[in-house]
Parts: sequence; C-alpha cells; structure tokens
Amino acid sequence: MTAVRPGSRRELVWCIVVFALLGLAPHLSAQEVECDRCHSNRDFLAGKGHPGQDTSLYVPGASLTDTRHEGLACADCHAGYGDGYPHVAPTVVAPCQSCHEAAGRTWEASIHAVNVVERGDAPTCVGCHGSHAVFGAADRQSPSHPLNVAALCGRCHADSRIIGTYFASTDKAQARTAVAEFHQTVHGNALTRDGLVVSATCNDCHRAHDVLPADSAASSVNRANIPETCGACHVGIVEIYDQSAHGQAYSAGLMTEEGHQAPVCVDCHSAHGIVRSDQPQWQLGAVEECGTCHEHLYATYFETYHGKVTQLGFTLAAMCSDCHTAHNMRSASDPQSTVFPANVVETCSGCHAAANTNFARYQVHADPRDRRESGILYWAWLGMTSLLIGVMSFFGLHTLLWLVRLMLDHRRGAGRPPPAPETSA
Repeated sequence: MTAVRPGSRRELVWCIVVFALLGLAPHLSAQEVECDRCHSNRDFLAGKGHPGQDTSLYVPGASLTDTRHEGLACADCHAGYGDGYPHVAPTVVAPCQSCHEAAGRTWEASIHAVNVVERGDAPTCVGCHGSHAVFGAADRQSPSHPLNVAALCGRCHADSRIIGTYFASTDKAQARTAVAEFHQTVHGNALTRDGLVVSATCNDCHRAHDVLPADSAASSVNRANIPETCGACHVGIVEIYDQSAHGQAYSAGLMTEEGHQAPVCVDCHSAHGIVRSDQPQWQLGAVEECGTCHEHLYATYFETYHGKVTQLGFTLAAMCSDCHTAHNMRSASDPQSTVFPANVVETCSGCHAAANTNFARYQVHADPRDRRESGILYWAWLGMTSLLIGVMSFFGLHTLLWLVRLMLDHRRGAGRPPPAPETSA
C-alpha cells in the first residue's frame, strides 16, 4: 500500500470541502436552486407529502420542457421556495391570474368560479390546463386542444354525480345528455371521426373561461345571443337569416299570431343534437319544428298530398323548407319570397318540371273551413260534407228502421212458414 504524504492528505481534505461547497452552491441562491434534484427523486419524496400525495410532489425537471411555462422558474409560481431545502415558507402557490389577468377576470365571473367557492367541485385553471405540463390550445397534447375539449368537459358533464347535483330538474334535461348527444352530432362526428379541428366544440359555444348558464343575459348560449354565437362559424347563414322574416321578427322582438317568439338557430337545429340537414330523420323532424310555432299552417299542410306522404315517413314530397327555403323564408307578400305569386312557378319547378301558372294556383295551405279565405273551396267543402252527412244519415236511419221492423216481425211470427196440415190414418 502506498503511503499518503501529510501535504497530500491536506490537499485531499480541501478538495472534498471545495466539491461539497460546489454541490451546495445551487441551494445558496434563490436564482440557482435546482428543484428537480429532489423532486425527481421518488425515494427522497417518500413520506414528505400529505398522506397519499407523494406522487404530486414528483415533478421531473423535464416537466416544463417545450411547454408554455418553459421559461419560468419554480419559485415564480411557488413563491417562498427559492431558498432551497428544507422549505421554511408556508405553502403558497401564486394564482394563475398573476400572469393571465384577462382570463382570470372572465373565469371569476363564470358559473365555474361560483361553484368552486360554494361547493368546491368545479374546474379551476389547473383542472383544465394542468399544473406543470401546460401547453397552448393549438398543441395536440393540451387538454384544451379542439380534439380533446369534449373529453375534458365530459369529465364533469358526463359524471353522474355532477349531473345529479346540478341538472336534476326537468328544465335541465338537455344538459343531462349533452356530452353523449354531442358525439353523435355533425359537430362531434367532424371532430372525432374526421378530425376536423375547425368544427365547433364545447368552448366554441359556451366559451372557454366565462362559462355562464343559458338564463344569464351575458351567456353566449342565451337565446338573445344565439345568432351571434352560431354566426361566429356560420357567417353566411346568419347573414341570410338576418334578412329573413324570422331574423327581422327576432330583431324587432315580434311574435307569431299564436304567441311564439321568432325562432333562432337552436329552435330548429337543437343545441347538442345537431345532425346533418340531409338526413331523413332531421327533415321529417323539421316539419314538426315548424309546426310548434305555425300550428294552423302545420294542420293544413297535413291535409294535402304533400303532408299525407310526409306523415307516412317518406321524404319524397315537398316539406316546409322545400317551398319556403331553409333560412331565407319570407312573407308571401315579399317580392323576394319563394312563395311570392310571381315566383311560385319557379319554386314548384324544383320538383315538378312541367309546372305552369295553372299548376301553381294550387292552394297549399287552404283551409276549407275558412269561408273568408277559401271562397269557392269553402262552398265545395260545405256541399260535399253536407251531402256525405245527409246520405249517411238517411241510409243509417233507413237501416235502423229496417232492423226495428225485422225485430217486430220476428216477435209477431211474421215470415214463419205455416204449419203443415194434419193427415188422417
């Protein structure tokens, strides 16, 4: 064994001291603390968190790499921990609003913020965006990426406990099935089946941070704001709607003769159950939707050939939107209307190529019981109805009297064959 000289021994001690100091150096300055030296070591973290929370303390140094928070130091959010270990400061996490002021203000005004305070079961910033691996909404890894939003919102809105707590009343029935229905809609299919990130998802309609109930005037899904919300994507449709009879009545606050408000997008297309308009089930359902406001026209439509065929479940015959268009429906007195007298032949020609002026005189919504509006049709209906009732009454009475006579004759023995004459032996 080689002997170590006294001078060499002293040099070795100094080297050890120097290297030890170098190892502690990261803990001597708040700007140079290497948090991941401890928080990347599961063995070191064991038992140092609250019961069952050791995992939450495990934050490898790479957690912030390529995230929106990559340039931040741990102490920027965990204030007071920059002096290294052991930690002597109380547990303080800087609120996200410290940097994200606008998002924080809108979230604080939302229904989620109210429920966080009152019940503690609503999502916070961390609940939706994560704690350390925070990515931008355009990043596929982000929970707020368009392809991930439905699943993110569904964590609460498809939870039976949340549904039972907040959506148990009958007026919230639509909210109870919102997540399940969305995945079957044209919007949901475009996202999940076709991967189209331009399709509408939850936060496009309900917003990302200032989520408010539909009965709030400031809500993006309040009836008064629906055209604007849907118009963010369907720009051309809303422009047409605004010029239509429905859009004009909506803007003016007018109501139908039956007392109904002018329809907005969700009245015809629903909110979460939106399907393609070329689907037979939607087309047949659209007639029912029109009938919820136009009861009288709905009743007269089903008196016609078009209505009878539609009532049997076929989509071959003309329905409301075939004659009045889907969004640009106008009063029959409007020269731009498809049912304006000068335009009716062209409208009918869409199905009946040989349509002419006489053909187009057909009264689609004629009510034969309306003497003032129907004219000759009323008298024809009255005559035929009277004739039918008269004939049926006459022959009904005749049959009844004949039956009475047969019963009386039977009781008197009339019509029985005479008894056979007796013969002598």
